[in-house]
Amino acid sequence: MTNADKLTSTPTDNPVTFGTAIASVKKADPDFDAAYISLKDGVYFVSSAQPGAGTWFVDAGSGKVNAHGDLNGGVLGFLVNLHDCGLTCEDYPGYIAWLASPSPIADWGWYVSGMTWGAVILALSGLLLVFLAISGVIIWWPGLRRLRSRFRVRIGKGRFARDYDLHNIIGIVAAIPLLIWGLTGMNFETPGLAKTWYSATGGIAPPEDNYSMPPSTGTGPMMSVDQAIDAATARYPGSKATWVGMPSDATGFYSVDVLADGPDLWAHSATYHANREVGVDSHDPTKIAVFNGESRTLSNTIIDDWAQPTLHYGVSVNAWWRLFWFVLGMAPLLLFLTGLSTWQFRLRTTRRRRAARKTSAST
Repeated sequence: MTNADKLTSTPTDNPVTFGTAIASVKKADPDFDAAYISLKDGVYFVSSAQPGAGTWFVDAGSGKVNAHGDLNGGVLGFLVNLHDCGLTCEDYPGYIAWLASPSPIADWGWYVSGMTWGAVILALSGLLLVFLAISGVIIWWPGLRRLRSRFRVRIGKGRFARDYDLHNIIGIVAAIPLLIWGLTGMNFETPGLAKTWYSATGGIAPPEDNYSMPPSTGTGPMMSVDQAIDAATARYPGSKATWVGMPSDATGFYSVDVLADGPDLWAHSATYHANREVGVDSHDPTKIAVFNGESRTLSNTIIDDWAQPTLHYGVSVNAWWRLFWFVLGMAPLLLFLTGLSTWQFRLRTTRRRRAARKTSAST
């Protein structure tokens, strides 16, 4: 709604290529250095690695530039930086440099290796959410005989009874989603959590050097982005490229994300979707590395494929289904309000009893 002019697209069965989109941006802004290009819903999002450079939007049907803007700005950009990065994403509002520096535990071993202050804060927030979800269920459990009583709200019995019952019901309904969000959030920030999951559930951990390739030894001009895409899609016949990361220099590689056979779990993301990730040498199309391919175990499917887009973000389903994510996402606020209400009631009751005892003692 806030970027309608930027997201205009011409319906077509034959969109212009990634190379054409980059050329259109170069024509509009010769100094713009395209680093990441995403194709989603008929629009190319052409972004730079330089902070503050913004994003160009290109109509994939016509090849014409729609506009230039900052997808990372404003209130939403700040919220993304707060929630996803712990205010460590430099190109977003609210960036705090010291939060992006290594924390004291960054050298404590493989489990927390390299964690920044922002990552530690987010991981602890996820851990707190997990603790509250588990402890809340333990406290809530009334036993089988009294189970029905835990799902009623005593309206007309006073504020304390009402808010106490609401707190119990909201907490138990939201417990599993909150537990999942806490665990998946911790997984994003804590390097060792995924390794623990693989070990405990029979998964296959990716190599330590995943998402990297040996430096290109080729000479002469680099192959074009469209040639790199052809090489990547040949690895998965029938696939379509949806995102490209450009080489950082002549020795680098193209990172090409494609949509191949299998579910499109990022289908309802605003700017991205893919289910395979491939690296292509910048000079030799025969040198290919699969960064993220078909999951070989159920364990890998859960943590590598489902955890981020499906379980945490909810972008595997449309906006109507994501209303459940929104409603359940409000649970912590509702639990805070109902918990605060019951705490205040108990505090006032305690104070009245103390005052009554003092009055009785003085007389």
